[in-house]
Amino acid sequence: MGNSLALPLIGTLDSRRTQAVMRDLLHALVATRSDIAIIEFRGGLRRTSSGKCFASHLESNAVTCGVSSLDRSRLDQALLDKAWAGACESLLACCSEYGLKASGASAGHHQIWARDSMIALLGARMAQDEEIQQALRNSIRLLKEHRTRRGLIPNNVDAATLRPNFRAYADGGLWWVIGSSLLEPDAAGVWQVLSWYEDQDVDHSGLLSMQESSDWQDLFCTRGKGLYLNSLYILALRRASRLFEPAEAETLLQKAELVAERVNSYFWYQGDGNMFHHSMHTFSTEGQTLFDSLGRRREIPAKKYLIQEQYYLPYLGFRACGEWFDSFGNLLAIIAGVADELRTATILDFMTGNSMDRRPVASLTPAVRPGDPDWRDYYGSLNAPHHYHNGGVWPFLGGFYVAALVKAGRRDAAEVALENLARLNLDGHFNEWHHGESGKPMGAQDQAWSAGMYLFAAECVRRGQVDLV
Repeated sequence: MGNSLALPLIGTLDSRRTQAVMRDLLHALVATRSDIAIIEFRGGLRRTSSGKCFASHLESNAVTCGVSSLDRSRLDQALLDKAWAGACESLLACCSEYGLKASGASAGHHQIWARDSMIALLGARMAQDEEIQQALRNSIRLLKEHRTRRGLIPNNVDAATLRPNFRAYADGGLWWVIGSSLLEPDAAGVWQVLSWYEDQDVDHSGLLSMQESSDWQDLFCTRGKGLYLNSLYILALRRASRLFEPAEAETLLQKAELVAERVNSYFWYQGDGNMFHHSMHTFSTEGQTLFDSLGRRREIPAKKYLIQEQYYLPYLGFRACGEWFDSFGNLLAIIAGVADELRTATILDFMTGNSMDRRPVASLTPAVRPGDPDWRDYYGSLNAPHHYHNGGVWPFLGGFYVAALVKAGRRDAAEVALENLARLNLDGHFNEWHHGESGKPMGAQDQAWSAGMYLFAAECVRRGQVDLV
C-alpha cells in the first residue's frame, strides 16, 4: 500500500489553521514520499470560513503545494514543489496596491501590463494567497477603469503615476477578456472590449489586423494579420461566450468559428513552396490568378526558409508573409482548438525536431538576421539572433507549451516539459527570458507571467486537461 503518514488533530479548525495544517501536511507527504495521510480528529471540528470541511479543503487545494493527493506520478515531486513555492514568492513580489506588476525585482517592469498580468492570472488564480488574489482583481479593475470610450484596454498602467499607455495595444484587451472571465466576470465590459476588436477587422476578411510591433512582441516586425493575435481572438471569443445568454453566446461562437476557418485557410503553409495562396486576400480586384484584370503579373516574394515544413505562418502582410515559426501563435492555435489533430501533431513534432523544447520554449525559429526581410534596425542588440523576441527562450511560453502537450494527449512529454520548465525557472529566478542557445538568464527576475504560467502548466498536468475554452 506504500508509506503512510499519521496526523492527529486536536481542537477546532478555523480557516487560518486549516491553511497552515494543509500546507504542512502536503509538504510532509512530499518529504516522506508517503502515499496516504491518516487524519484523526480529536476535538470540535467546525467548518472553515470558505464553507469547506478540512477534508474537502485539503483535496481541492492539494495542488497549491505542487502535490496531487490523487496521483503519485513519475514526476520529481520535490522539484515541482520547490518551483511551485518559488513561483508564489515571485508573484508576491509583483503585488502592488494597484495590481500585479510585470516584475517583482527592483530592476524590472513596474507597470501593470494587461497581457502580463492576465497571462499570469491563468495560473496565479490557483495560488492560495489573498494578497495575490487581490492583486489580480485590482489588475482587472485598473485596466478596465483606464479603457478608452470605445473599449480599448491599455497596454499598461504605470504603478506610480497611474497613467495608461496604449502603444503596443493589439492583444491586451483579449487577455483582459479571458482573465476577467476567469476571476471576475464582467459581461458588459467584455462585450464592449470585443466590440472594439470587431472594428479591427479593417478589410472585412474576418481577421484582425494590427500595426507593426503592437502585440506581445512589441519590438519585432509582426504586422498585418498576426497568427498569435487571431488565435488569441478565437480563444477570447470562446471563453467570453460562457458569460452570456444563448443568443449572444451563439453570436460569439459563430464569430470564433469564422476566424478559425480563416486562420486555417490563410495561415497554414503546406510545405510546397507556394506563397501565392497566403497573399490572395491582399488583392484589390477579384480573381485568384497570377495576373490582375489588366494582365499585370502579381509579384509575390518566394519562400526562403522552412520551405518543406508545415506550420502556421506568423503574419500576413501586404503581399508578404512572415516565414519563421512563431511558437506562441502555433501553440495558441492548438490550445484554442484551431488546429486539428494532424496539424497539432505536426506543430509539436516540428518543435521537438528543431530542439525548441530543450528549454521550454524558444520564441521562434529560425532567428531573423541582418539582411532578412524581417530584420529591422531598431532591433539593436536586444533583438540580436537568439535574443529576446528573436529566438530567445521565454519561460512563460514554456507554460503554454506544456498546456499544448496536455491538450494533444501527450502526457509523458508534458511531464518531461514541466520538469524542464521547473528547472529553467529555478535557475533564472523566474526570469523574463533566457538566451536561445546558451540558456543564460538575460531579463528581469521574478517575472509575473513566468511564475503564473508555471502554476498553470503544473495544474494542466495534474488535471490532464486545459480548461480555458
